[in-house]
Amino acid sequence: MMCNTSKIMYMLLRCACLALLIIMIMSEYAEAQGGRPRRLSLGLYGTYSMDMHNVNFLELPTIPIFTPRTGGSNEPGAFSPTTAWNPAFGLVAEYALDERLSVGIRVHYATQDVRLTTRASYRVGRSDGTFANAISEYSLSDSIQILGVEPMVSYTLWEGLSVHLGVRLGFILSAKYYQVETLIEPSDGSFFSGTVPIRTRNPRTGDLPEAVTFTIAPILGLSYAIPITERLIVQPEAFLSYSLMPVVKDIEWRVHSLRPGLAVRYKL
Repeated sequence: MMCNTSKIMYMLLRCACLALLIIMIMSEYAEAQGGRPRRLSLGLYGTYSMDMHNVNFLELPTIPIFTPRTGGSNEPGAFSPTTAWNPAFGLVAEYALDERLSVGIRVHYATQDVRLTTRASYRVGRSDGTFANAISEYSLSDSIQILGVEPMVSYTLWEGLSVHLGVRLGFILSAKYYQVETLIEPSDGSFFSGTVPIRTRNPRTGDLPEAVTFTIAPILGLSYAIPITERLIVQPEAFLSYSLMPVVKDIEWRVHSLRPGLAVRYKL
């Protein structure tokens, strides 16, 4: 399942070069045929996705958030829902069935990074025999790399304004995590590792345990095609996806996304 970023970037670069080569060859062929409607378009697109993490859990499978567990009121509550912004980019192909209806497919590389946090309050003793209120923050950071494939159907509502309906198939290339406890208050307090005072403890990192390797999410989108030339189209767009599968098996953690972006397509 694991694949480093440089290999992914190299693979996408090769796909982009191949797409450009196909465009050049098909363009010459279309010119030679003269008069045929240009139904196929290929291009590139990029987006900056607002990922909405719907979470309600405290610990990953087999990895405690902190030790020792007491079961008392000093334990933190579950992580709260949060949002994170992540980039995505890829290739787009679209084929017009008629003046309004078209089918298409998109292939993209995306990251899905986020930092989840929760806190706990408790009392701690000082070396002088007094007591103080303490607050610890427990954080879980994940870094996920995804290869997405999106088949979809598009319908033009009015002069370039189109609605899109499809499904996002996500193939998880890499899923990593890092979690740690950090002492927030008191500002002069510390944990101890032997005789060394520290502000963090219980760090853990590695592959995200029980992470799913494949996700499915219906997608709905709107776009507005702006013709620059007879063949070249610039297309502002926005897509909403709703995940049907969790990030980690048997944990309440799903990621829905709103993805504003821009596509550039070339008609063949």
